[in-house]
Amino acid sequence: MNIDQYLDELDDLAENGSKVAFSNKIAIDGKQMKTLLEDIRLSLPTEIAQAKAIVADRNNILVKAKDEAVAATTTAQEKSRALVSAAEDKVRDLAMKTETYCKNKVDEAEARARQIVNTAKEEAAAVKNAADAEAAAMVEASEVVIRARETADTVTKEAQDAAAATVSDAQQQADSIIKDAYRKAEEMVQLAKKTSEEAIAKANKWSEEIRVSASDFSNDVIARVDSAVENALKEIKDAKAYVASVTGNAVSEN
Repeated sequence: MNIDQYLDELDDLAENGSKVAFSNKIAIDGKQMKTLLEDIRLSLPTEIAQAKAIVADRNNILVKAKDEAVAATTTAQEKSRALVSAAEDKVRDLAMKTETYCKNKVDEAEARARQIVNTAKEEAAAVKNAADAEAAAMVEASEVVIRARETADTVTKEAQDAAAATVSDAQQQADSIIKDAYRKAEEMVQLAKKTSEEAIAKANKWSEEIRVSASDFSNDVIARVDSAVENALKEIKDAKAYVASVTGNAVSEN
């Protein structure tokens, strides 16, 4: 039998004892009580050994729980670092792609602007050459020399004005294309920054959730082990107190 059963028998012995007249004391079977007390004494080392084993198990569980908590925290930190590193790699890759895209767009815009300006210059030169040729042809006619010179001056001026207007228009188109390319490049950079910030924020949030979960798990295990040890020690303490109280009531033997 275990100590609880011996205590139950001792309790029955005390309840069934004869009351001593004119007092609150009772008379019980001394031999039976000694037998039960001896059995209890023999059982106490076992119960104490079990309590020590529970305490030892508690320490082992605490060590294991702490190790698991440390491992969980380490894993969470490693996962957090991996997430942040992946986010940073993604940001760098996106930034490189954005920079390359913007550079290509600006290069294309500048090339197109140069092409427009060159075409305008070629057209202006062609108009001027045609005007010069026409003027020269008119000057060669002796009867209309004066008129030809006037006409040549007019045509030359018109050709120069047309060439200047063409060059100005081409320059405006080139400026507009380059400005639009820079604007689009800036929009791409802002979008890349926003995407990187969101990725890093999400990685940090996952890391914090993993660390909190690991800490809660460790605290729960330690709390349950402490409660189990406390209950076991309380039961042993109550048993010892009960044995002491019953022994104090035994005053005579039948």
